Amino acid sequence: MSPPVHFNPAGEVVEAFISPRQPPFIRTRRYSGRRADGIRYERRVHAHLLELFPDTYLPSPWLHFKSAGRWRWCQPDGLLFDLAHGRIIIVEVKYSHTSDAWWQVRRLYLPVLRKCFPEGLWRFEACEVVRWFDPLTHFPEPLEMAAEVDQHGDKFRVHIWKA
Repeated sequence: MSPPVHFNPAGEVVEAFISPRQPPFIRTRRYSGRRADGIRYERRVHAHLLELFPDTYLPSPWLHFKSAGRWRWCQPDGLLFDLAHGRIIIVEVKYSHTSDAWWQVRRLYLPVLRKCFPEGLWRFEACEVVRWFDPLTHFPEPLEMAAEVDQHGDKFRVHIWKA
């Protein structure tokens, strides 16, 4: 499968950290239509996950990383820390299931997070939270449907949450 248009993978990450502030180029925008629906849905998902996991869910963290000799930024939708099992679940929120989630998680966020958190201490998992799921959507790897976001599993998981 081809990556989404304008997608820039992390590549070989040499340094990375969670930033305490957002990048200087971020400006507040107003969206309409499907984009606005997606943003509203993502906010509801964040509120829901913060209610379920108040001490271990980190919504929209900014990651600052160095790759190919330059510093870049990325922002996963959320990170869910399972301290008891030593795992970090990368949460990607999409209104509708899409292969874009795979590209973002596997080729951007995961390489960066592996530099932020020692892999010997942490295991990384992925869960796409969606409102709508189409099983005919092409996806680069086998999926596993998840009843809960924090469900254990080795496959890329999809959790349907209707807000």
